[in-house]
Parts: sequence; C-alpha cells; structure tokens
Amino acid sequence: MKKVAVFVLFTVAGCVTAIAVSSILLAFDRDPGCGLDCPSPGLTAALFWGIAIALIFAVVGFVCARPAPSEPRRIVVVLAVLVGSALLGASARYVFELHDHYREAEAARPVVADFNFMYMAIATRDVQTYTKAERGALRAASVIPQWQRCVIDGASCGGQNKQAHMRCKSGVVYVNEPDWKSFSLIPQENLQGAIAMKSMNLCAPDNVPDE
Repeated sequence: MKKVAVFVLFTVAGCVTAIAVSSILLAFDRDPGCGLDCPSPGLTAALFWGIAIALIFAVVGFVCARPAPSEPRRIVVVLAVLVGSALLGASARYVFELHDHYREAEAARPVVADFNFMYMAIATRDVQTYTKAERGALRAASVIPQWQRCVIDGASCGGQNKQAHMRCKSGVVYVNEPDWKSFSLIPQENLQGAIAMKSMNLCAPDNVPDE
C-alpha cells in the first residue's frame, strides 16, 4: 500500500508541476495556435516539457517505491529537488522571454520630449551619426533611418566640429552640422511650454537651444 501511495504522490506532484511549468512557458506566447492547421511552437514546447516532466516524476516515483518505499524524509527531498529543478528551469526561460518582451516594447515606444531633450524633429533622409567630437577623432556611430523622430537637446558650437546632441530610438547620438538640414522640426511635439526653434541652424545667435 505504501508503494502505491509513493507512486501516486510522485505522479500527482508531476502533473501539478507540469501544469505550472507549461503555464510559465506560455506566459508570453502571443500565438496560441489553432490546432494542426497552424500549430504554435510555444504551445508545442510547453506540451512537450509538460508531458516530459509528468513522465519523469512518475518514473522516479516508481523507482522510489520499489523494492520498498524510501524513508519519508528522502521522498520529500527527492520531490523538492524535482519540483525545484523544473520550476527553476521554467523561471529562467521566463526571465529571458521577459527581457525580450521589454526590449521589444522599448523599441516600439515612441520618442518623446522631456526636460533634457525638449525639441522634436524628424529625419527626412537616412542620417549618419558620429562619436562626440570632444573625445578625439570622429568615428561613425550609427544611422538614423528616414522618418524616425529624434528629440534635440542642443548643439556644441564652440569647436571646429559642430554637433547636435539628440536622443533617437537607438539612444543618445551626435549629428554633425552638415546633416542638420536633413531634419524637419515638429514644434507641436516639443516639450509643453518650450519656445520653438526657428530652424535647424542650431548655432544661429537668435535660435534656441544653445548648450
């Protein structure tokens, strides 16, 4: 009777753990699938691991129940290790998917003006960005795609290489003066209360802003 009880205990614990692991694996599954016509890879993986975990628990329970049931303390330790390992693996996968989810959400979020970058502009063509001029020789950094919005902080106008200080989708960038004309201002998207700039000639004496 004790053998049957041990086997049932492991089987039930395996089923519960399998359901929990499958739920964790499906937490960010955007396409649950629709049967055999369009199966979801996430659902397939969740079902596979759910069944595998349930079988592993049943096999371990069968082994622990013969030829004689193990001590209760040993059974609890084995169960705890199995449940902890399964949930830890699923949780690690959840953390990786959560990171990807937030990264996608961050990439989709529009650039908005704030107190550090108050003026909105949009690139009318692809624009090359560079490293900050004050840090030595200029090097190409990234490319701002056409029609991407960027918010402007100001410009460094004192040196030989004048650069605009902006924040775009890719982060903070520096745009050389010859490329300023490749941006069109969007005053209605400036920070509320900010005085609109007159043009993209950021170093003009009567223009705003100026670092």
